Amino acid sequence: MNRLEIETRIRERVPILSNSNEWKKTEKLRKEFVRDYPIKKLMSLQLDQYVIGMGKENRSFCYRLERQLDSLGRILGATAGKFGIYFGRTKADSQQKYRFAKRWGSNEHDVFEAVKSEIINLLESAERDDFEMIRANQISPNFKGKLLFIYYPEKFAPIYSKDHLQHFLAHLNISGKFESPPEMQRALMDYRKTWPKLLAEHPCLFMRFLYDEFNPEIEGSTLDSDSPKTLPILDKALQGSEFIDEFPEGKNSSKEMAKKPPRDYEKHLSNLKSIGTPGEKIVLELEKKRLSAGGRKDLVKKIIYTADIDDRAGYDILSYETDGAKRYIEVKATTGKNLGRGFYISANEFEKSKSLGNYYIYFVFSTITSKPKVFCLKNPTLDKGNFKMEAINYHVTFNTGN
Repeated sequence: MNRLEIETRIRERVPILSNSNEWKKTEKLRKEFVRDYPIKKLMSLQLDQYVIGMGKENRSFCYRLERQLDSLGRILGATAGKFGIYFGRTKADSQQKYRFAKRWGSNEHDVFEAVKSEIINLLESAERDDFEMIRANQISPNFKGKLLFIYYPEKFAPIYSKDHLQHFLAHLNISGKFESPPEMQRALMDYRKTWPKLLAEHPCLFMRFLYDEFNPEIEGSTLDSDSPKTLPILDKALQGSEFIDEFPEGKNSSKEMAKKPPRDYEKHLSNLKSIGTPGEKIVLELEKKRLSAGGRKDLVKKIIYTADIDDRAGYDILSYETDGAKRYIEVKATTGKNLGRGFYISANEFEKSKSLGNYYIYFVFSTITSKPKVFCLKNPTLDKGNFKMEAINYHVTFNTGN
């Protein structure tokens, strides 16, 4: 999604999202928490005032951070061990007692003092923007991310999942060397500052906007479970990308796709397009390599990144064959390893593919990994024997002979 498209969606969505008392309530809860647990007084916090698991009426530091402030970014789901120490039982041991990882110490009192000290160090490091110390801090990732937002809501985005942070950065075309999730949180907040309309609203509205527009769970946009440990720089993707000879089919059959079509086709198309820019740049690089390898370096300079100039052209890149003929390329990109057994093209793309003739669709898979794969498909509109088209602006499925 380019900046103009994002601006349009911000104009449409922000007034709707901000038209609620929800943000005032969540901010009130956050301020109450920080008031009750100011950094300067954390050292005097007692063990039972900190741990979760002391009973339903418990309103401890960890309970409030996880449960009461759930609307400020969810960290529920992982075990209570993320807090360093908690009170409770395990599957293997039903006895209620203090539990902790041995790396913190040998008894609950030493462990609590170590954890508390680490929390204070984290927050003090955040105050002076010392990301080296933030990275080195031993607090668990999600807990760390939420602490950073709760105490510094204008510095760190209220998103704590590493995969989700990578996902949103890729959709917004934000590149850089991010060595840890907190740096990704900061990058998102720096991006937010470029939009006055978003800056005037609560940071959690920005989070809601991102999840509404670029939901990581949308088919075709979900990050792989084996995503790299750090967000790959586009340069690495460009260097590691390669052409593949077979289209990587997904699990969905054409029948399954027919039974469960997307409810909102335009939004589905928008979500697929929003990761298109990295895919287009990968294809640009591969086209340069293809022509250079074919002895036509003279044509490399003539390649045009059409999508950057005219998004109504019906194709993304104008490249060339080694004989000098024009090759029109439409790019379909995904962060996943496949697109199922079908894909979408717009009415304009469909018409251009028929009129231009030498029209290709390049499928780019795993766009935000260091080794994207690219499959080239020559004009599917001219090959009626192997493809079936449905008038859903348009939905193309592969015929496999079944």
